[in-house]
Amino acid sequence: MNTPTRSAHRPRGAHSAPPWQSQPSAHAGSDGEPEALTRTQDLTWSHDDAAQVGPDSPAWVGDVVQGDGLRVGLVSHDSVLRDMVAGICASAGAQLQISQVGGALAGVDVCLLDVQALTDGSGQRPEGGDVVLLGRAGDNGLWDAAALLGGCPVALLPEAESWLADRLAPRTAAATTTPAVVVGVVGAVGGVGASTLACWLAADAAADGALSVLVDADPDSCGVDLLLGLESVEAMRWPDLCRARGVLRGEQLLPLLPQHPDQPGLHWLSWDRGTWLRQDAPLTHVLAALRTVAQAVVLDLGRARAGLESLAAQCDVVLVAMPRTVRGVLAAHQATNVLSSGCAEYVLCGVDVADVDETLVQEALGRTPLGHVRFDGRVPEAAESGRLLERGRKRHHQHTVAAVWDELSQSLTSGASGRSGRVLTGVLGGDPR
Repeated sequence: MNTPTRSAHRPRGAHSAPPWQSQPSAHAGSDGEPEALTRTQDLTWSHDDAAQVGPDSPAWVGDVVQGDGLRVGLVSHDSVLRDMVAGICASAGAQLQISQVGGALAGVDVCLLDVQALTDGSGQRPEGGDVVLLGRAGDNGLWDAAALLGGCPVALLPEAESWLADRLAPRTAAATTTPAVVVGVVGAVGGVGASTLACWLAADAAADGALSVLVDADPDSCGVDLLLGLESVEAMRWPDLCRARGVLRGEQLLPLLPQHPDQPGLHWLSWDRGTWLRQDAPLTHVLAALRTVAQAVVLDLGRARAGLESLAAQCDVVLVAMPRTVRGVLAAHQATNVLSSGCAEYVLCGVDVADVDETLVQEALGRTPLGHVRFDGRVPEAAESGRLLERGRKRHHQHTVAAVWDELSQSLTSGASGRSGRVLTGVLGGDPR
């Protein structure tokens, strides 16, 4: 794979803009202030909550779920489906009117038709408004019914919860902003400094004015909050999200994520020291939600290993941190194959003990490394004492990390990372170089 030779490192802004430039904050309300939520329970509306809503609940007036968003009508006699839709509408801020059998729905923006109610004759398409046909696994006649309705969308629940919530969410200016740049950082070998690089990248983005989120995507690391010195802070962590159910929306999630006290604009999401099953974490849903409200999302993926392929696919680019050794080059090549990532870039880390330079990396991996994080014997002590970000503010580290962001901007803008169709020109700003 041939790649244009990269220019020497330079101060940011000389030729390319950072990936988050010119993107407004997507989580601000009409007055410009973040729409804060005060309780973890406000994150989602679970199916259990929806099942308990009834005439005595303040969320209902007759057959209507109150909300300030779209007016939604549901035609269904299936109580389980009604409960699902009630939870989705509550999460999306929509108001819901339910017609169980044959009732007329008027003045709705979106009509949700249960295929069972439609096929047994108890439901009918209302006048006006968009129509979405609802069903569950095993329902017959879904696609025939959709064709009879003029080719309307079909949503299978609960699998299509997130899609339906997005369809029913208010179409505000925030929904039209360019999605965040998502950067994964993985170590070709253990102990190379991938977590350090991830922390410094996220902090540098925040210091440059971006709304940045550092996401701990390595459950075996015992928490990136240890590196930040925030392990004793009571805050939302992955186990809280593992217990959450229902639809996850970015504008609800972001205000619940803790911010670093010394770095405004830097949110973080960490694992803790408990024992949790990795598959319980809604990683894909969290990334999708954060992409809509943040400007830079940095994932600490830990050491390259099997099973990271799906996460790597969610990233716009994966940075492989590699030692400056022959073994490091070979490990970086293997890591790229394991991740099946066509959007990999490389960063050299540590002391050059084997004459591994940019030319050798280019010949072996087909990519010129984006930068070189110099060896710093004080970094391990800073990490142990929770002062890693402070150490990263040293001038030579700041210069290196800013240069990596600068190179990423060029790589993503030009499409050199190999991810065709997902070049984030609107986020990157500036002209391709």
